[in-house]
Amino acid sequence: MSLELLNPWMLAGLAGVALPVIAHLLSKKKYDIVSWGAMQFLKLGQETRRRVWLEDLWLLLLRMALVAWLAIALARPWVSAKWLGDIGPQPNRDIVLILDGSYSMAWEATAITPQEHAVRWIDKFLGQLRPGDTVALLEAREQVRTLIEPPTRDANRVRDVLKQLSPPTGTANFPEALSHAVKLLSRTNHLRREIVLLTDGQSQGWFSEDSNLWLRLDDLKKQSSVTPHLWVVNVLEAAESDGQAIPGGGERLNFHVERLHPSRELSVPGFPVRFQTRVRFSGGSTSVTRQVHFEVDGQRLAERTQSVTLSPDGEANVEFEHRFEATGSHLVRVALDADDLPTDNVSEAVVVVSEAVPVLLVDGDPRPEPVQSETFFIHAALAAAGNETPWVQPTTVKWTEWTPAFHVNGAAALSAEPLPGSEKAAPKTARRESLPLEEKPAFNDLDKYAVVMLANVPKLTDAQLAALTDYVRRGGGVGFALGNQIDRDSYNHRVFADETGLLGVSLKGIESETPEQRELGVMIANASLESPWLQRFRVERGAAFTTARYSRWWTVEVTEGGEDKGDGGKQEAEGSDESEPKTIERSPAIALARLQSGVPYLVGGQFGRGNVLLLTSPLDADWNTLPARPDFVAFVHELLFQLASRRGERNLTVGQPLVSPLPNAVEPVGVGTVVNFVFEGPDGEPHESKISGEGASRLLVFDNTSLPGVYVLRRREPEDEKRLAGKEEPDSKPIALVKEKLPKPLAAQGRELFVVNADRAESNLTPLTDEQIATITADERLQFIREGREIQAAASNELPRHELWQVLFLALLALLVGEVLLTRKLVRGGHVAADA
Repeated sequence: MSLELLNPWMLAGLAGVALPVIAHLLSKKKYDIVSWGAMQFLKLGQETRRRVWLEDLWLLLLRMALVAWLAIALARPWVSAKWLGDIGPQPNRDIVLILDGSYSMAWEATAITPQEHAVRWIDKFLGQLRPGDTVALLEAREQVRTLIEPPTRDANRVRDVLKQLSPPTGTANFPEALSHAVKLLSRTNHLRREIVLLTDGQSQGWFSEDSNLWLRLDDLKKQSSVTPHLWVVNVLEAAESDGQAIPGGGERLNFHVERLHPSRELSVPGFPVRFQTRVRFSGGSTSVTRQVHFEVDGQRLAERTQSVTLSPDGEANVEFEHRFEATGSHLVRVALDADDLPTDNVSEAVVVVSEAVPVLLVDGDPRPEPVQSETFFIHAALAAAGNETPWVQPTTVKWTEWTPAFHVNGAAALSAEPLPGSEKAAPKTARRESLPLEEKPAFNDLDKYAVVMLANVPKLTDAQLAALTDYVRRGGGVGFALGNQIDRDSYNHRVFADETGLLGVSLKGIESETPEQRELGVMIANASLESPWLQRFRVERGAAFTTARYSRWWTVEVTEGGEDKGDGGKQEAEGSDESEPKTIERSPAIALARLQSGVPYLVGGQFGRGNVLLLTSPLDADWNTLPARPDFVAFVHELLFQLASRRGERNLTVGQPLVSPLPNAVEPVGVGTVVNFVFEGPDGEPHESKISGEGASRLLVFDNTSLPGVYVLRRREPEDEKRLAGKEEPDSKPIALVKEKLPKPLAAQGRELFVVNADRAESNLTPLTDEQIATITADERLQFIREGREIQAAASNELPRHELWQVLFLALLALLVGEVLLTRKLVRGGHVAADA
């Protein structure tokens, strides 16, 4: 027999036992005694005095017992003992059903998929429940999805939810799902608690080698007032036990496509974009040839189909190139022919094609002769004579005349100090007319540019740095090309400051080639060009980029940088909500290209939602011969497109928010048009979007991306209202916008596309090994079963359990009655009794 408590923290109420004692002591006040003649006839006898004292003591103890008994009753003690089985029926159960939502559950080698097997198993299990049992339903994915919470007694509701399940996608994290279920059961009431996980027996998702995940689960179980039982059902084995044949034995063959990587997410009409991925083959014993297809916006381009030969457990790299002609969001797919697991035969990516990308070039060393200017070669590469449709629209400004402004709380902050060499100093302050913030929202005049390129700019004023930091934080791209004018201390202490700077680097000094190096020349190491957007400049691609010679360069130390949040420096959009995080996330800096001596040549990182790139040698002909190489024009374009790519990031991973910019609010024409947007998920369901930020930084945000696949941002339609009924209200109100002022892709096509990618490790269908099963079931942590009857059989073999609160409250009522009777006796006769 054992005694446990469901609410042990309620025992803190035992401290209330002291209250009757305190009240008794406070009631015994001292009074001045005045003797008078007749008092001697009212004094009590010795025996009566003793009896009154005992009755007072009993009343005090009774009141103390009342408080203690109430605290113990609220703690809900329960006992388990064999003899309790004869008293009454067993208590009801709280059950959490966890359904594996990973895409291996869509395996089609059987008559029905493992997901359908799991649904049938649950339906049968629900029929075995007793009245009063409760059921919650979770779905194990990369992020746990709650389908039914809190637990319900309505089995038909569970069946209805199962009929509307989304197709299996992504991967699963079973330790995390089990931990979520344990925490859910800690808030329930019944004495028997069960967790049932239904999966296909695949080893992926169990993380048997990660002991920390399982120790966390064990700790949660120990903290529970009632330890739940954990059961795992391999639905394929359960189907075999029901007489259904599972073809293929223990080996399951599968072909899949890895994540698709575009060389850039932002492009312009006619500019080539390359797409790279891998095709993998798991299982099997002989080589197989597969067809790989390329699709753009739902149209398969037959002339791009490739054939790859895959060895058992082998892989093959595939690459496609495409030039988009129309502006807007384009969905690109690389697909294989169907196999038994069709979910992973397709990999998708989104490319946004816009008009010419606007770029601001800041010349840090202007010269009377244009050819000697720091931006001469860059501008010439971007705006070639005779090109009527350039891919980039450059605007050049002298550093001494650059006065960026951004609007903060009704005031425009301009350059607060004159720059050396400027013809006229900028005004120290400049304020616009005072208007309410909602009528005159914040803005940054750098927002009209997709990229700001600083060419050998000596240093930045406080206002320039503030405007540039705000611009990058909200998604802009900034590049630094270092030269001989750079003020090292200013950059190290301000622009690249520890933790708060735009990039995690430290400038050391200018280095020149040695006489030994001068003979052979210092060039970029071909092997260092590993990033997708730089691979086109490798020697094996026929490029001359790595033949450029460098005579001088800045040596930089790549520091640890900002805190890495595991999402590549991705930061959620800031808004006016005070509950949103205000800190800026900076990803660690990475050397994307190095010189042959090992010194970094190109360093990249992310600050907030923007990209930052640093070139340790200028983009002119002073320190290198790169402008004379035929790849210079292509490199400059690739560099700027890479910087601009984060502003419209469309290819993300599960859990990352979807963010799309909105234009400034404008005065409506006539009545005006209220424009609402919804994000349509891969399941076809519309979801409300949040509106965050102000002015040019106004953003549409959707952060519930637990389902991988294609998301569509579109205008709300009348039929969406019924489907959105019952869902949470949006955090922000609709914005009145002029239809003609909407972003071009939205106005033209009425949609913006996003792709949320999942981990493709799920495509390896290798089942759990005996060693892995032994690891995850150690110390009776969980148990594998086939039928629901095994759960009931295990419960019948345990000692019966019953709560004692009913008995305790009956005893509490008895104590209350006793306290009333004793008090009544004292009041009516205790103090007026006389000696016999």
